Amino acid sequence: MKATVITIGDEILIGQIVDTNTVSIARQLNNVGIRIAEKLSIGDDKQSIVETLERAVRNSNVVIITGGLGPTKDDITKHTLAQYFGSKLVYNEVEGEHVRGLLARRGIPFTELNRGQAMLPECCTVLHNAHGTAPGMWFDTPEGGVVVSLPGVPFEMEHLMQDIVIPMLKERFELQSIVHRTLITRGIPESILAERISEWEDALPEYLHLAYLPSPNIVRLRLSAYGVDGEVAEGEISRQFELLRSIIGDNIVGFEGATIEQLVHEIMTAKALKLAVAESCTGGTIASKFTAMPGASSYFMAGVVSYSNEAKRDILGVSMDDIITYGAVSEQVACQMAEGVRRVAGADYAIATTGIAGPGGGSEAKPVGTVWIAVATPSKTFALMRNSGTDRGQIISRASAYAIEMLYQELKGL
Repeated sequence: MKATVITIGDEILIGQIVDTNTVSIARQLNNVGIRIAEKLSIGDDKQSIVETLERAVRNSNVVIITGGLGPTKDDITKHTLAQYFGSKLVYNEVEGEHVRGLLARRGIPFTELNRGQAMLPECCTVLHNAHGTAPGMWFDTPEGGVVVSLPGVPFEMEHLMQDIVIPMLKERFELQSIVHRTLITRGIPESILAERISEWEDALPEYLHLAYLPSPNIVRLRLSAYGVDGEVAEGEISRQFELLRSIIGDNIVGFEGATIEQLVHEIMTAKALKLAVAESCTGGTIASKFTAMPGASSYFMAGVVSYSNEAKRDILGVSMDDIITYGAVSEQVACQMAEGVRRVAGADYAIATTGIAGPGGGSEAKPVGTVWIAVATPSKTFALMRNSGTDRGQIISRASAYAIEMLYQELKGL
């Protein structure tokens, strides 16, 4: 069972907004056993909509469309679908009254444009949108598939998918299980990881598919099973991941959304330890990773973004003489930053970063991407230099990952 997801809107094509709808739709469809064949984004153009729809109907059993259902002239999806299915628009009294009531509660007059929201293709099954003014539409195709059109507003689309569309798809089609499980590894490059587990990978059952998903200092290994009994697939995936423990056990973080910062979070919480961070080039990224997790207030004391040399001196007590002598990006400054924030915050452990995130500011001795990372503990302070790439975003992401990994390595022996 395959699906195509189509998002409509010029604002997506020009990068004015980020398309989050396809992510949500793909996740919900996968959860009930429908594979995504394609995800397409097109503009508010009748010909593009028709051509894309024709292709999608040929290639997929299910087509989900979002966007272009508003009341203004540039919202042409509904009119195009009516013509595509050889139908006319008719006024739906129930939806009209719903729109009228919603607008009245907001103090907005019910105009002819708003009345148009309730003009719907006669041949469709109307999907009531309890959270907005644009109803969804369900069309049956001559080929035995379905085309579903949903509003582009994310929370409206999500409610319609979850509450109406998914139950209707489960009733209409006999769906087979799709199972995905992801194991998280750390501290091992993708190429080396692939070599170490090559024999294990070659021995996987044919119905299991392995994907490598790399990110800074992390490689996710996703096993997917299609068209197999769900319990059988879950059991075999669990068995295969257990086999991996004997090969790369020291590099395994956990499953699905597990992260290094979560492991630090768990150790800090269990041991009643306190943490503080001082960041220059990473600009608060490390602090945000910890404070994004529920329960961080039990151990996270403070985060200081000491971007300027004056802030390093005045807040963290870094020696200005050392900054002049060794430079702000140096082992000496990184260590003093970590010790300073640990002292100021009253923490047990501290991380500090200072580096050159670019695009300017580099030199032959210290090129863009040079980052010094320090960890201060109750008994010692140490630092390492890491070259974190050439792109600013990449440098910040990698340096943050390196810093948390250094702290984790220090904590896991406790």
